[in-house]
Amino acid sequence: MTARLTHVAASVRHLPLRHLRRSAIAEGAFLCCMLALPTAASAQSSAGQARTLDAVSVIAVPEDPQSTMGSAYVLTEQELEKFEHTNVNSVLRSVPGVYLREEDGMGTFPNIGIRAGSSGRSGRISLMEDGIPAAMSPYANTSAYYFPTIGRMAGIEVLKGPEVLLYGPQTTSGAINFLSTPIPATPSGSLRTELGQYGTKKIHANYGATIGQWGFLAETYQRETDGFHKLDRSTRTAGSDVEEYLLKARWRSEPGAGPRQQVDIKLFSGQEDADVSYLGLTDADFRVNPDRRYHLGELQRMDRSRKSVSVRHQIELNPSTSLATTAYWADTSRHYNRLNQINGVGIGSVVNTINNNGPDAALLQGILDGTADTTHANGVRYGHNHQDFIAKGLQLEVLSNFSTGAARHELTAGIRWHQDTTKNGTTGIGNSIYSQVNGSLVYESTSAATLTQGEAKALAFWLADRISIGSLNLMPVLRHERVKSHANTAQPKTDLNSNEINKTTVGLGVNYAMTSEWTLLGGVHQGFAPPGSGVANGTKGEESINYEGGVRYRRGDFGVDAIGFYSDYTNAMRNCLVANPCPDGSVEGTQQTGEKKVYGLELGMFADLYKQGGHRIPARLAYTFTDGEYTKDSDIATGVRKGDVLEYAPKHMLSAQLGWETTAWRSYVALNYGSSSCSNNTCGRPGVDPRYLKTESLVTVNLSTAYQLTRDVQVYAKIDNVFDEQKITNRGPDGARGNMGRYVAMGLRVDF
Repeated sequence: MTARLTHVAASVRHLPLRHLRRSAIAEGAFLCCMLALPTAASAQSSAGQARTLDAVSVIAVPEDPQSTMGSAYVLTEQELEKFEHTNVNSVLRSVPGVYLREEDGMGTFPNIGIRAGSSGRSGRISLMEDGIPAAMSPYANTSAYYFPTIGRMAGIEVLKGPEVLLYGPQTTSGAINFLSTPIPATPSGSLRTELGQYGTKKIHANYGATIGQWGFLAETYQRETDGFHKLDRSTRTAGSDVEEYLLKARWRSEPGAGPRQQVDIKLFSGQEDADVSYLGLTDADFRVNPDRRYHLGELQRMDRSRKSVSVRHQIELNPSTSLATTAYWADTSRHYNRLNQINGVGIGSVVNTINNNGPDAALLQGILDGTADTTHANGVRYGHNHQDFIAKGLQLEVLSNFSTGAARHELTAGIRWHQDTTKNGTTGIGNSIYSQVNGSLVYESTSAATLTQGEAKALAFWLADRISIGSLNLMPVLRHERVKSHANTAQPKTDLNSNEINKTTVGLGVNYAMTSEWTLLGGVHQGFAPPGSGVANGTKGEESINYEGGVRYRRGDFGVDAIGFYSDYTNAMRNCLVANPCPDGSVEGTQQTGEKKVYGLELGMFADLYKQGGHRIPARLAYTFTDGEYTKDSDIATGVRKGDVLEYAPKHMLSAQLGWETTAWRSYVALNYGSSSCSNNTCGRPGVDPRYLKTESLVTVNLSTAYQLTRDVQVYAKIDNVFDEQKITNRGPDGARGNMGRYVAMGLRVDF
């Protein structure tokens, strides 16, 4: 962070958000609850006068409630600083309509869904960083095993409604855009350090400047932790190490020297090593010690690395038209040594067998405890899931302002060419076999793996026209995706290993300002998500029709957003993964899982309860109600059935914050609640025992306080999960998984 906190949050609501980022000022706290616009609002520019495209932001004017049409949410830099979370799940809990399920309790594998879209590996959201697709392979392998590190971000945008058609390719539910640290307007830098429990250490430092036509930023983020899990009979930790470096450079044309132009270059390199496990706990073992990890998983380790480059050129073609061109390339590696079989039983069934007292349940429990030796030839089998992904693309977007009679138009037109290449088995090793003897792993053998390479090529077009007529704003929007995929390029294309999709979707957003305080908004759009490269010809992507409508109220420092939503999935899909098995237990390929409907309410509120004499008490509230069911049987007999419940879709989610701010002190308390949910679509069927098919409701309380020692030095302390509540938040891939218990840390923020 390059900002100095010198103003109260209320002042920010009257500043364009792009000014916050480009001048690196982070005075803003929470900027309204649910606001959306894909580019800066036309209210900021008169008809016939263009503004430079901001390809970094997808929600550019959240402070203007009467110029936005759909549901969105902005977390500013100061909002992120309140609790200094390094787990993206903890951050996004304050966003209405976003569903999260903890897997390792530290956010290594985010499972994020929007409006009850599939949350498995965040594969049904459009994930971006600075407006550029960030998933490791957004078309060929949509599961987001790579996720931007939240600890180095300067902001987050969550977008829903018709405007998501401007981004994609996943448009059935919503989009999340992470905003990296901006280049500062003046020479400045910052240092953030933190020490916490479980051997946790964090350093985040950057420095940059804008001098004349040139600007730059250099940044590093490093964090290490031993983790809160404890492995049986092992000195190994269950933590992670993150090391990232970022470099930005910018050139701007001289004022008056031809058309205005700007070139931005961004270079990134990052590495994460995590001792994570797909094996959870039996319910009985979780009740005794939720921090336990079985010894059999001590060799599990995931190494993730990413290198990326992007170049963006912006030019003002004339006073009413501008063009942004972006080229991007990313190389992501995910090398994971994971436990996938115990005594001949595959991961996904081991704990379930023990919980339900199935065949050899006592023997499997003894193997987990280390009191019994393995008896199967594949005693303890580790798979070497080593994959490399290259994603590259070129995107052009034109923005033009003009008028036709009393109507003002802001026309956006874009095109994106994108190619994904996926490689599996890149190291040439497949499975390693161990035996367990007297509670220890004994190596037996390793098999070879066959290299496979898949690809997906996509060409996307989009067109939107924001039309303003007095107090009424309309935005028709259209998107077309053409996706060609090939599961294994080493083999000739056939109907079994290749696919081609041409899909056109449309949407309409409406906003009407009844008064200066009350605004009505609504929208409808067709959603689409590609099925990935490993599918046969004729496989359709996920398809939905999404509706939303609500009201927005603003008066001074008080605001309310209430938005209802209804999503009708005409072709729900799931990527079958070890981490997220399909209903029939499949862990490979893609399944069409019938039809489903999802409906609910998102409520957001903010207010200054007290503001006088240098004291301010801000309050925030985010609540989501969700319901729905599957409305049609799956295309396979073992899949979902009509009337089945939605997986991992809690009916009630609540986040409430209360703060106390003075010139020197800033203190906050946050309460988070999530009700229980089904982990499997079958848990509501007649005759099915739901005991081991549900998560548990969870209430956590977080505290933080910060003191301004000098103008540029601030110290802080925080306690996450004050009351040390730990519940079952996930039941996959195999067994009960829970959240982290109480965590205490202290840190230092220095600006210079």
